Amino acid sequence: MPPGTLGFTAGGEVDDDDFDEVVAPVLRREVAEGRKIRLLYVLGPEVREHEGDATGAELGFAARHPTAWERVAVVSDEEWLRPAMRVLSVLLPGRMRAFPVRELDRAKAWVAADEETAGEQATAGAAPAG
Repeated sequence: MPPGTLGFTAGGEVDDDDFDEVVAPVLRREVAEGRKIRLLYVLGPEVREHEGDATGAELGFAARHPTAWERVAVVSDEEWLRPAMRVLSVLLPGRMRAFPVRELDRAKAWVAADEETAGEQATAGAAPAG
């Protein structure tokens, strides 16, 4: 991951315990240290289920730390992702964008970019979340 960014990969079944035990401690540390969250989340092709409890845990964390979120890129080729991203982009603070797996490097660059560069990258073909 580029400096100043965080990245996680999910596979199989994802539930709220996964978020609470793996992702939340890292995000809490970033918030405690006063850093904005720039997150890349890769959902691999083997993701069978992203449980509602996991989404609820993620939304709850975001709601408790609304000013901490700067940019979130979700990378996946899963068909259900685009509609879900549209809903989540309204609920989550910060900017959110979906990328296909073949554009993983582009997603990393977008998460790490400054505002001007990120805007240029967004207009160059990445699919908006909302």
